Amino acid sequence: MGKGVWVGIIGIVAVIGIGVGGVYAHQQTQDKTLKAEQAKTKSMSKKLDGIDNKVLKDKRDKESSSSNQTTSDLDTSSSQSSVKDTQLVELTDAQKQEINEAFLNWADRWATIGNMAVNDYYFGHGAAGRGDWYANTPDGQMQVQDENNPGPTAFPIHIIGGAVFLTMKDGATGRQNDIVESTAGGYSDKADMSKPITKYILGDNGKVYELKTNDGQVSLTTGFGEYSDDGTASDYHPDQSFVVSGDSDAQKELQKLISVYR
Repeated sequence: MGKGVWVGIIGIVAVIGIGVGGVYAHQQTQDKTLKAEQAKTKSMSKKLDGIDNKVLKDKRDKESSSSNQTTSDLDTSSSQSSVKDTQLVELTDAQKQEINEAFLNWADRWATIGNMAVNDYYFGHGAAGRGDWYANTPDGQMQVQDENNPGPTAFPIHIIGGAVFLTMKDGATGRQNDIVESTAGGYSDKADMSKPITKYILGDNGKVYELKTNDGQVSLTTGFGEYSDDGTASDYHPDQSFVVSGDSDAQKELQKLISVYR
């Protein structure tokens, strides 16, 4: 083989080598560029994910806040509705007696469970003037006995009836028909005065109020005061005030009993 032929072959091989090397180098460059783009894409994707997650979190927080506000509004509305449900209901004397009788029958079971007696002698007095009797409550004065001085229109609440819970000396429990022998003796005639005595009064606003005593110094007029004969304020104020009873069962029972008259 001639020298020229060898030179030609070598030249061809060199050209091929250069071509292959160029292709390889180009491929390496493309790979690096692709990896760099992929890295940028991945980084951008993470950033976008972070932004999306923040936006989503902010949206959820906003929705949660809105939901909480709605719940708060509903609670407020419910509370206001509950207050509206305590509007006065007009009742005849006969209807008041029916409601109080039913309430006493309901109280009979609970008094028995508590080893106590219950009776409707929550209030009484001996000789008195001609003024209206009343009780103080967080919702204003409740008219307890109407003598028309100053009369029903002067009071925001009027009594339907009431009950007194006490412990009998003879151990009798539940509803009792006779717990007072005399106005002078009052509860001490038959009740154990060393035990608590609780008075419930039922208002025509649909609320039950209570006065609980623990010292035994309770009489038939405890918790009640009287206006003067001409209907003006007198010095005979209630010695104690009634509070809204925390007895939810009693509250529900009264609401149920007067609902038919609303």
